[in-house]
Amino acid sequence: MEKPVVSPLRFVELLNARLPAHPLYQEGMRVYAIPNHSEHPHSLVCVGPRGVKGVCATVELIVRGECEIFPDIPGDWHGSHHGTVRASHR
Repeated sequence: MEKPVVSPLRFVELLNARLPAHPLYQEGMRVYAIPNHSEHPHSLVCVGPRGVKGVCATVELIVRGECEIFPDIPGDWHGSHHGTVRASHR
C-alpha cells in the first residue's frame, strides 16, 4: 500500500498531534518549520524542556513511516541551547 503524500506544513501538524502520545512528552514540547508557514521549509525545530531531541526524533520516525513529505524536510535533528532542538540543513 502506498503512503499518502503530505505537505511540509501538514507534516509539522502531524508531528505536533502525535507528540503528546509519546510517553516522555512534557508540556510545552512543539515542532516548528523554519521558516515558519513556508511551503518549502528547510529545517525543523523542536522546543520544550530537556529531552525534546529524542522525543521529537522518535515521533518524526513514526510519522515518516506513515507518509511521504513533499517537498521533503530533511530529518537530521541537532541540539542547541535553552532546551531547543533544531534540524539545520545546508
